[in-house]
Amino acid sequence: MHWRSICCPVCTPSAPTSKRTSQVVKMAVVKTQYGVLQGCVCDGTEGSYVAFKGIPYAKPPVGALRFKAPEPPEPWEDIRDATSHGPVCPQYNERLERIDLGSEDCLYLNVYTKTLTPPHTLPVMVWIHGGGFYTGSGNSDFYGPDFFMAHDVILVTFNYRLEVLGFLCLETEEVPGNAGLKDQVAALKWVKQNIAAFGGDPNNVTIFGCSAGAASASLHLVSKMSQGLFNKAICQSGVCLNEWGYTLYGRKRAFQLGKRLGLETEDPQELLEFLRTVPASSLISIQLPFIESGLSDIADGILFGPVIEKSELNVEKFITDLPPDLVKYGKLANVPVIVGYTSGEGIEIARKLPTLMPFLPVPGAVVPRELKLKWETDKIHASDKKIRKIHFDGNEVTPEMLQEVTNLETDRMFSYNIRRYARYHCLYNTEPVYLYKFTPETERNYTKKLYKMESVKGVCHSEDLHYLFHVTCLDIPLTDESRGVLRQVVKLWTNFAKTGKPTTDNFTEWKPFFETERNCCIIGAKLSCTQDVDGEHMKFWDDIYGETEIKRL
Repeated sequence: MHWRSICCPVCTPSAPTSKRTSQVVKMAVVKTQYGVLQGCVCDGTEGSYVAFKGIPYAKPPVGALRFKAPEPPEPWEDIRDATSHGPVCPQYNERLERIDLGSEDCLYLNVYTKTLTPPHTLPVMVWIHGGGFYTGSGNSDFYGPDFFMAHDVILVTFNYRLEVLGFLCLETEEVPGNAGLKDQVAALKWVKQNIAAFGGDPNNVTIFGCSAGAASASLHLVSKMSQGLFNKAICQSGVCLNEWGYTLYGRKRAFQLGKRLGLETEDPQELLEFLRTVPASSLISIQLPFIESGLSDIADGILFGPVIEKSELNVEKFITDLPPDLVKYGKLANVPVIVGYTSGEGIEIARKLPTLMPFLPVPGAVVPRELKLKWETDKIHASDKKIRKIHFDGNEVTPEMLQEVTNLETDRMFSYNIRRYARYHCLYNTEPVYLYKFTPETERNYTKKLYKMESVKGVCHSEDLHYLFHVTCLDIPLTDESRGVLRQVVKLWTNFAKTGKPTTDNFTEWKPFFETERNCCIIGAKLSCTQDVDGEHMKFWDDIYGETEIKRL
């Protein structure tokens, strides 16, 4: 590695990414397995750091490679510029409410570090972005690394294929499904092979993500394909047990898509050849009709996502069993894990209550999909009544019941299965699992205001992201109050990456979760560790699931 000074356009950390200035900056050079990269030194809010952006971690998945598992990247000969992000996957950018056409050539990652010559190798934190498997990227306009750069860690972010491009499933050897998850595996392999060149420790890698990124991280915990590629995991507001984290109708959705785009066929090869000719712009922000299964669930609103691949296919597969089965049988990576949820996760669903009104009165609508798939109709309806009695006092749902629906969906779609995952982890594994509940409400809780849901109690789904990353694409303020919360959260996460224990200088009391001692850290303005948080809610759902007691299978 060496330094050079050069005049180049760089992002101004305090301004939106669309605003750029020209200034003299230092350039950093690193040699990877595939070629030499030239990054740059950035002035961040917490001090300077080195950034390498737009690093290819796989061959461009274009042409005949569309929808297929990623292939290793091609090496290059000259010094490759790594001062700008690579293209994002074509998508509807939900955060900025616009279409980002990006490029199918989108498999790029970014590496951030305080120094390329640390006195010892640094822990590596690999961020998997969320976005319902159809939106998002690893770019620094939302996932700015500044706050992590106050600590001795390396941060890696990356893009992966989304929606149809990343999760089309034809149940064939050419398109078995889960290309987007296999992209993530390819990124982790690149980190394992190359991060030492940046001063990172390839044997101390923590994967972490929020929402669909957390479900992805949790899926890596149960996938044989990901074994040995990471050493710890943090799952924020999602695990593979959450039913929105996997889809059951991948092949049906593929043929629905073909029909919508003008080809009605039952031949998967004909459909594949057709879909390879469709412009990428026609494969984003897809709207499809409900699957007529008799068990429709709001989780099925994620049209293209992780699927259970056919075990008989002669290709490398990501998962071939339902996530609940993998978890209940203990097919879990034995690594330290943090899992947790925000206090008002269900706001993300309750904000859409007017559009859900036709669906909610249907008997069974509030019963978890996992249970509906294995129960008889009478049991589904009986459980439906129990759930409505607890959450709605047996009354019909009205558009005014925002708090009640929020409370239901916080439990049903998020917190219960997150804690349930913790129970199975400590049942089967020797490495610890830590549980948290995120509660702070400051001016950085931007999303709830955006949704006009201020009357509802709780911290909205994904609002914890604003306490980890430096956001420049949205106007999210930072005051002394929120800065204090932010610094303690980042410290917990980075210390966990370093040591496997989430601590701060003043807080060492976050105890692991056990079945007999259900410890939970309340992350608020202050930190506290207590037992059996939301215990009555959890006990109710344990009864519904029939898992008051769990045992090895």
